[in-house]
Amino acid sequence: MSKQINKHPKHIVWFMCDQLRADCLGFMGNDIVRTPNLDQLAGSGHIFQNMFVQFPTCMASRSSMLTGRYPSTIRMANGSPFLDPRETTLPETLQRNGWNTGMFGKLHITPQRYTADVLKSDYPISDWRKFIKDSGLPPIPDDPAKRNYGFTHLREVEDSLWGEYLNWMREKDSKTCDEIISRVVPFSGKYFDDDFPGMAPIRVGKSIIPSELHNSTFIAESAADWFTAEHEDKSCFMQVSFVDPHPPWDPPADMASLYNPDDIPLPKYRDTGNLKWPSVLRERGFDKAWSDVSPKMAKTTLAYYYAMIDLVDRSIGKVISAVKDAGEFDDTMFVFAADHGEHCGNYGLYRKGHFHYDHLIRTPFFASWKNGWKGGNSNNDLWQAIDIAPTILDTLDIDPGPGMQGTSFLPKLKGDDECDGREWITSQSRNGASGPYVDILTVRTRDAKLNYFPGDNMGHLFDLNDDPDERCDLSDSEHHGELYRDMTHLLVE
Repeated sequence: MSKQINKHPKHIVWFMCDQLRADCLGFMGNDIVRTPNLDQLAGSGHIFQNMFVQFPTCMASRSSMLTGRYPSTIRMANGSPFLDPRETTLPETLQRNGWNTGMFGKLHITPQRYTADVLKSDYPISDWRKFIKDSGLPPIPDDPAKRNYGFTHLREVEDSLWGEYLNWMREKDSKTCDEIISRVVPFSGKYFDDDFPGMAPIRVGKSIIPSELHNSTFIAESAADWFTAEHEDKSCFMQVSFVDPHPPWDPPADMASLYNPDDIPLPKYRDTGNLKWPSVLRERGFDKAWSDVSPKMAKTTLAYYYAMIDLVDRSIGKVISAVKDAGEFDDTMFVFAADHGEHCGNYGLYRKGHFHYDHLIRTPFFASWKNGWKGGNSNNDLWQAIDIAPTILDTLDIDPGPGMQGTSFLPKLKGDDECDGREWITSQSRNGASGPYVDILTVRTRDAKLNYFPGDNMGHLFDLNDDPDERCDLSDSEHHGELYRDMTHLLVE
């Protein structure tokens, strides 16, 4: 008797990484980092080579993806400390349609510092009701489907909020857990030894936490256990969101040993070409912030970054195995995304902020569903991360409601050759009180890109056909005046 083929996927697993470059995965063309689980899953689905986020910092990007709305629309582009609970998220909509919704790892749409310093919790808190008092928002009626932004089950860990993760670690190995706790200072990362002490912005070292007790393992095992227990009752949506490879670059020693820094090539460029620096970045010294980074430091940083990604891939393998063991693999839709990229020493820069190079705003993405779509596909069309949530709802024939601004790319997944992506993508950043953050408005087409810095009334204009590496600013070129005007008009529009 042949197996019943479902009209819609029975389950959905959304894998998420923090600060992951698109070009640092095997299926995106990297031949150094080892990501066999993701490579196999991506190869059985559809790879999107040009997925762009709308705000290359964590909270705004994640909130934008979960709502399918632009950061400015949901008021996350102006430094809002948490996602307004009046917004409608993807898991909320799924929950209202009968789905079980689980969140494992780093949701990160509420403030970590406030959680630790004001609420005195070392557990991440995603219940917006805990933050409403000091938020300045009007009273909001309690709605069970909106609690925790729509997630019915959460097991969380964030950069420095380790409560439930430490409980899990203590159950696994109480002696090692106690040793780690004795060294941990919140928000300082004392659980690893600096390879390059004194280089505060470049925090690189081997973690004292072994792979089997790492937060990537905790996240994956928590998700796998929940799916195993819940998949038979009703459809499950899981967001499995890893903390890594967000800095500090601190893989477990056993993972770091797999990547010899001497074998890692240096970035192609270690300067920003002829690009003018915005005044706020010059005033803060970020045009020279990493001038002391040695070749050895640059290679080690990238080697450790790869090691962290490798551990994430191994952890993802645990979740995939749980879905297979439950007999649900063929009827499960998988998606993989990241909230933004990372400079990784390219152009002499590290972390996020500065300029909107493609490696910062372009992120890896694929979608797969064995019983739904033909695998082995890839496209180079332009897409925006706000398109992910409406695509998931479209796949399920669920009305996204009037608020979502993203566009479903389900026709592309179904093999529609007429579906060729967007004519342009847009992204923005906001000036911060500290750090390498500055107001930037970006519009990018297939052929050109404009990064506009309103604080300095200047732009960086690139002809991507002649200059794909974004080395030569054409904003003052007499021969490119018309292109500059066209891109400016498009940005305003």
